[in-house]
Amino acid sequence: RCRSRARRPIEEMLLRTKLRCFCLFVSIAAMLALLLAACSSGSRTPSPSPTSVPERDPAAPGAYGVGVTTMQFQRPSNTPGDPPRELPTWIWYPTDGAGAAVDGAPPASGDHRFPIVVFSHGSGGQPQFYRFFEEHLASWGYLVVAPPHPGNTTADCVLCDMPSIIESAKNRPADVNAVLDAVIALKDDPTQALGRIIDPSRTALAGHSFGGWTAMIMAKAGRFNAVIAMAPGLPETLLGAAPSVRVPSLILGAGKDEIVPPASVRKLYDALPEDIAKTYVSLPDAHHLSFVDRCLGCTEALPEKRGQALTNRYATAFLQTYLAGDDRYAHYLTEDVDAEAMIVQ
Repeated sequence: RCRSRARRPIEEMLLRTKLRCFCLFVSIAAMLALLLAACSSGSRTPSPSPTSVPERDPAAPGAYGVGVTTMQFQRPSNTPGDPPRELPTWIWYPTDGAGAAVDGAPPASGDHRFPIVVFSHGSGGQPQFYRFFEEHLASWGYLVVAPPHPGNTTADCVLCDMPSIIESAKNRPADVNAVLDAVIALKDDPTQALGRIIDPSRTALAGHSFGGWTAMIMAKAGRFNAVIAMAPGLPETLLGAAPSVRVPSLILGAGKDEIVPPASVRKLYDALPEDIAKTYVSLPDAHHLSFVDRCLGCTEALPEKRGQALTNRYATAFLQTYLAGDDRYAHYLTEDVDAEAMIVQ
């Protein structure tokens, strides 16, 4: 009996010691796990958005206000004998404010550098016919640069004929290159406020219809880091260039397109290389002008504002993923989060 009583305190002491050691081991293991997770997430967290910031719906306005201005650029024409091409270019950019775009507002303060997105309008269009898209991207922290394409705007023709289209095809790639060069040059001019906020190392080209054709033609040139083509025009003429595309590409198609056959747009997507980041989003009830501020022909199946919201959602998610380096938005490009959209990746 005495021996048993003497052994019990020793056993209890050993048990307590073991429990302390086990708790200490668990605490150390938990701390190591947290440290490893922090290091891992730190290496994968895309700049400039920390993972602690809640994800914002890419269809909703971004965190910035929007400013807008115009700048006059010029370049020699690619057509022999033609005068220099005047390019009065619209520029939307992030500001510290909120709400609707403000003409001439000061750019966002701080040390932020924003990617550049050049936008190419459709045949017989204008840069400012896509404000729903341009202002939206600016609110998400992009500098959106939209030049006209002289000879192929509403000032020249609405239903532009083939000679106008051929001449524009010769000049459009050089137009977007020229305005990108001019905007990048602003960073070396201390009198230009926009120069301090641009990031020339991150550029994308987006466009609608003939502008979508322009984006896909430029996708193989290697000048831009990513391209977005909305209902790209003349897709059959792009099939030969498609295998040479080496940058992330988003194609937005309209299932009820009256001008560009949806099957041809899908064929263009299929012709892109399999080893690049490529996404095709079809809006089955969209029309060719669903990607413009005023959609003539839109129906209740996909109202104008809804089509614009879908365009903004997928384009913003694409740019956030492949231009801003924020992979939290990549799932929008693989998951059917919208009933009105069909995704192929």
